[in-house]
Amino acid sequence: MDTDKHWWPQAEAMVGLLDAWEMNGNNDYLVAIRKLWVFIKENLMDIEKGEWFWSVDMNGVPNQEEDKVGFWKCPYHNGRALMEIIERLKKRQVY
Repeated sequence: MDTDKHWWPQAEAMVGLLDAWEMNGNNDYLVAIRKLWVFIKENLMDIEKGEWFWSVDMNGVPNQEEDKVGFWKCPYHNGRALMEIIERLKKRQVY
């Protein structure tokens, strides 16, 4: 079983949680987005060299063997997700 956490499902999960919050107003979804964002910043983001790692293992160790940018790994999921989240939260004045 693959226990790694990959970059794109984490980004898309935040968008899905935001969709759920907008549909029913349950603030637990905002809390979940915040927790996921903290996980991403602490584990998937390469603060020193930029971009997000492909994945991290169950211990939070980043996979440094896969490309950070390439044919299958580009800033689409994470870049689009973050821009969309920022715009949508700004419109609702949630900071």
